[in-house]
Amino acid sequence: MDAAPLPFGPWWEVFRRLVGIETDDVPVLPAATALSEILQGGHTWTGADAELRRLENAAHLALASASDDPTERAITVAAVLREEGFVGDDEHYEDPRNSYLDRVLERRRGLPITLSMLTVHLGRHAGVPLRGIGFPGHFLVGLGLDGTDPLVLDPFRGGRRLEDQDLDALLQRATGRRSRPLRWRDHLRPVSGREVVVRMLRNLTMHLQRAGRPSHAGVAQLLLRMAATPEARVAHRARD
Repeated sequence: MDAAPLPFGPWWEVFRRLVGIETDDVPVLPAATALSEILQGGHTWTGADAELRRLENAAHLALASASDDPTERAITVAAVLREEGFVGDDEHYEDPRNSYLDRVLERRRGLPITLSMLTVHLGRHAGVPLRGIGFPGHFLVGLGLDGTDPLVLDPFRGGRRLEDQDLDALLQRATGRRSRPLRWRDHLRPVSGREVVVRMLRNLTMHLQRAGRPSHAGVAQLLLRMAATPEARVAHRARD
């Protein structure tokens, strides 16, 4: 049986502090850790920190043999998760564990947004400035997004480099209609940390509802309201 979400306590305060900043530069991994703790009732995988450190070391080792070319280094970092056995979970896409950071690290399965979040973290930790891309229907990562030849990578598909036709197809699948060539460029805006957390929580709210876990979905909705905008943030208080 699933543990009930934490109704109050230190992890609520951690999450409130992380998302309550005035800017949108919310630290994604700490916020993802806090929401995972809350929604899993504190019953998270104890090996998550060690696994993350191991992946960070693997990224540094992979880059040691790469050239100084930014594109090669970005592609190298994006391949680390694949080489460590991480895959996109097509079979059980809506499993809430695909959105909990600790379970993604434990199971080596995740959604586009959680695998992208990890890829961006590994890149930044190793000095590769990858950015998350809130592409319609499918989160991606990239480099040089404002340039004439942006690099776009898909961590859900093993860090594969996406070409023009791939991005056209992704956009068509998300919108349900054909669009003019290269319209996908309109959607390469890098997202803020707050936007990542909000998108994660929207996914979780929907997936928990569909999984028949209304109490968990309600808590995810509350966390979403806290993270969404300065005007919508609410302080969570314990009830006697």
